Amino acid sequence: MTDRILNGRYRIVKKVGSGGMADVYEGLDTAHDNKTVAIKVLKSEYSNDPQYLRRLMREAKAMVSLHNDHVVALYDMGNDGDAHYLVLEYVKGRTLREYMDEKGRFEPREAVDIVCKVLDGLSHAHDSGLVHRDVKPQNIMMTERGGVKLADFGIAKIADSSTKTYQGGEAMGSVYYISPEQAKGEEVDAQTDIYSVGVMLYEMLNGAPPFSGENAVQVALKHINDEMPPIHDVNSRIPVALSDVIERATSKELDVRYSSADDMRKDLRRAMRSPHSRFARVKKNTGTFDESEPGETGFKPKAQLTHIAIICAVIGVIAVFVVMFVISMSTLNDRTIKVPSFIGYTVEDAESYAQNRGLEIEVKGTEPSVDFSSGEICSQEPDAMSKAYQGMTVYVTVSAGNQTRNVPDLYGMTVDEAKKALESAELELDPQIEYVVGIQPIGTVINQSVNPHETVMIGDEVRITVCGGASTETTQMPKLTGMNVNKAIEVLDEAGIENYYIVVDTLEGVEADYKDYDVISQNPAEGMEIIYDAISTQIYIYRHDRGIYKAEFSENVTLTGEKNNVMVTMVAPIGEVVLFQKEYPAGTFSIPFTGHFWEKGSYTCVIYVNGSIYTSFVRNFE
Repeated sequence: MTDRILNGRYRIVKKVGSGGMADVYEGLDTAHDNKTVAIKVLKSEYSNDPQYLRRLMREAKAMVSLHNDHVVALYDMGNDGDAHYLVLEYVKGRTLREYMDEKGRFEPREAVDIVCKVLDGLSHAHDSGLVHRDVKPQNIMMTERGGVKLADFGIAKIADSSTKTYQGGEAMGSVYYISPEQAKGEEVDAQTDIYSVGVMLYEMLNGAPPFSGENAVQVALKHINDEMPPIHDVNSRIPVALSDVIERATSKELDVRYSSADDMRKDLRRAMRSPHSRFARVKKNTGTFDESEPGETGFKPKAQLTHIAIICAVIGVIAVFVVMFVISMSTLNDRTIKVPSFIGYTVEDAESYAQNRGLEIEVKGTEPSVDFSSGEICSQEPDAMSKAYQGMTVYVTVSAGNQTRNVPDLYGMTVDEAKKALESAELELDPQIEYVVGIQPIGTVINQSVNPHETVMIGDEVRITVCGGASTETTQMPKLTGMNVNKAIEVLDEAGIENYYIVVDTLEGVEADYKDYDVISQNPAEGMEIIYDAISTQIYIYRHDRGIYKAEFSENVTLTGEKNNVMVTMVAPIGEVVLFQKEYPAGTFSIPFTGHFWEKGSYTCVIYVNGSIYTSFVRNFE
């Protein structure tokens, strides 16, 4: 398989791993500057097996909707002869299983940090309607920089379908992390993944999983029937709050177990802040009063009454001392209390808690925080356990959430595509664009000021370098918004900008404060540095309707690129007006649509593919 090129594009370099149904190779995407990718190829013995082909297809369908920093990204899928494959993000590093085997037992803070990232990826999958069903250390990748990515959605299922685990009595997934409902072949949901995460965290802290056996059936039965020993009882160095979170996550009772990955993640963070708290403690049906008949215990009724009388007397004496102490303390002016910790609470919950302690809560402000979700208190004054007086105000700062974003990879994009990609990431494009002569397609990004996937603050600017032609003469994009379209075209002509298109918008459903043919927006934006032959300008104009004159289109195009932007325009007196625009994959397509215009006549129409003229023809608008 080494050196084979799949579909003339993906070159296989070397084998890096193997699983039950597929081998994984390091490869190169020759269509994208030999970018390193991971290629998951179905084993040859399964290439004609419908069950395994469906499983590979299911994995692709599951992953295509997932876009999260803690989930391995899917780039492509296909087959070349008998080789059925997925093209995935290449993660340079190792599996969590390998890291656990090397490290043995983890310190709580590191284990929780890893698991919280896994839960973040699962939360995104669950929000997308997917249950992973095979969460285990072998399916979690650790990058060289400490990143964590969830992989292998091969047995994932849509959460609201009848999602079961047993097929013909055979359990899928790893039995050491299997949930009780999963082992019994019952329907599963997001709580199944949470159970598996809890078991995995248990193993990371303990150095061994909670259940073991001579075979898979024995282990599965223990998950169904046996109580999992609390990790704090096994290792007293584990904080009791963390032990409680694991116990709740691995509860056999679904109404006790965490209902969402996000809830478990929040409690894990809270457990690290308050290691001795019992906020996640599972209430057991033990330790209650014995209500059995007299003959069933070793006590007679009279003996019971004697014991009760003694207990009541002791309680009475204690109560007298307590009352006397409270009365004596009430006479003192210096009534001090200890300030509780409000960290991790919402303001509403903190106010309720503070009121019960005779304190007031006042919000001092907000600040970005990676550790606390938006709306949670991330700091307070005075600190917890400080002395305070009844009626005293505790000033708190509320988290504005994670205000950092990962910079997208802009290489090969047009300026417009780069601007949209940055806006999607809540970042800005620096209007000062550098143009240089290069061998890449004119108008595409060849460098960016911040490397892809680096973390920056929301709203930060990213400067790009764009490939220009032999001439790199530039100008600033003038302001067009608010002008009549005819005036806007005059301004463009004066600036020497000849490559522009007009896009009509009726602002349907929106109350418009514009007159017909007013420019309502423009791209590139005002003030952006552009090169004449490297960029096309879009002028978005308002009209109350698209026109009563129509022409029918049904044109065939054959496309060879991976992504193809197809645009159909008509050359009108006002300028070149866009009638249709859509992105297509490679293949042959028919493009049926109805074009509208407000003036009757015959017009030259042009089809562009990725900015180049594909064909032109004449249409009558009647």
